[in-house]
Amino acid sequence: MAKSEQQRQKKLAKKRSKELRGRRELARRNQSMNSIAGQMQWASRYPVHTCLVAEDSVGTSGMRSVYFARKVSDGRYAFMFILLDTHCLGVKDAGCRFCSLSDLETFIERGARNQTFVKRDPSYAKKFVEDAIAYADSLRLSPHPDYRKVAPLWGDVDASQCQDEFTFGLDGKPSYFAGPYDDDARQNFIFRRLCATVGEGNFHFTIGGPSGGADLDDFEQAFRAGELTDFDDESDMEDVDLDDEDDDDWEVEGRVIEGSVVKPVQHIDGPH
Repeated sequence: MAKSEQQRQKKLAKKRSKELRGRRELARRNQSMNSIAGQMQWASRYPVHTCLVAEDSVGTSGMRSVYFARKVSDGRYAFMFILLDTHCLGVKDAGCRFCSLSDLETFIERGARNQTFVKRDPSYAKKFVEDAIAYADSLRLSPHPDYRKVAPLWGDVDASQCQDEFTFGLDGKPSYFAGPYDDDARQNFIFRRLCATVGEGNFHFTIGGPSGGADLDDFEQAFRAGELTDFDDESDMEDVDLDDEDDDDWEVEGRVIEGSVVKPVQHIDGPH
């Protein structure tokens, strides 16, 4: 074979190899965009539109919400909702969705019926959430498994830029208030974890929870009615470094529950 033909064949092989790599990369990105985490990572490169942190909790529950949204290229808003239990569980719930501006304002208005929101720098909100997770981790309680899926929306927000310090627990002790969706097995799991980590007499435990929680549950149901389940706009996907890790890798020990039912007393200051 003539040298010129060999060179031509090498160039063609190199071109085919490049095209094949490109197709594989596109397939990888498209697959990643089928996951919520991938969609949130895609949205994380767009400007922050809203960052709100509830300054007061609902009743005496210690529940405080964080709302964070970015405006993406097609005019929609990627909205992340995080419910914090600042007394015990850290991230109790989390969710996200793409929505219009009017929908975003409706969600914020609905949430503000029960809590007073203050605009905060994103670094403040992220540090607040991460510190709450660290507090719960010290009790061997994991964040809600959906948090890992929505967290990529933080993007380049740097929590270390916030110098504020946050206090967790109630009167210096972990304090758990059962929500309406915390069944007996879930409550028993948390009860046993608190016994194991902080010991007798060093935590509060309330079955049934305080008043005010139902309002947050109504908000959660309304939020989840339109929660993100798919991605219908693949524009501007080029040159985006998407994370295609399996969403199920997050530790979910706080959701895997075994054991007997806790005795149905109304308030427990540690085991007796």
